[in-house]
Amino acid sequence: MKISPRHLLPDFIKVAVALVIILLALAILLKPPLLKSDFPRVSYTFNGNTYTNAVLYRPLAMPTRYYIELPETLAGRYRCFAVDRRREVAALMTNELAHTFFGLPAVKRGEPLGMDLEFRHLDDSVWNVAFLPETILFSNAVLSVRLDIK
Repeated sequence: MKISPRHLLPDFIKVAVALVIILLALAILLKPPLLKSDFPRVSYTFNGNTYTNAVLYRPLAMPTRYYIELPETLAGRYRCFAVDRRREVAALMTNELAHTFFGLPAVKRGEPLGMDLEFRHLDDSVWNVAFLPETILFSNAVLSVRLDIK
């Protein structure tokens, strides 16, 4: 009995589509792309003025993590922050959002968040980090960043 290639074509197409989906899922799992989000609301205070123009990113497949990018570098060092709600960590990212995934900003899953702010002294002040039920707040004498969850 001879099997013609025409009969096998649908099976080959199914296998090819399944492999593409598996490879895409693996890529997203290892290097999740960051999607802009409006929730939670982000505001920051610098030099006594409050701004709402920071960009909030949420990575796919990481529902408890947020990345905040300020529109410009403040005080020569503050540009990008990472917040992990599950571990209650706020960090100053030492490497800005440099990775991409099909043109979208992305992060590597195994990469460290950055410098944990809770134990840092920058600008001659201590960072205060608070994870409250409706708000995440981290601040020092120079900058204050707030995420309103509700």
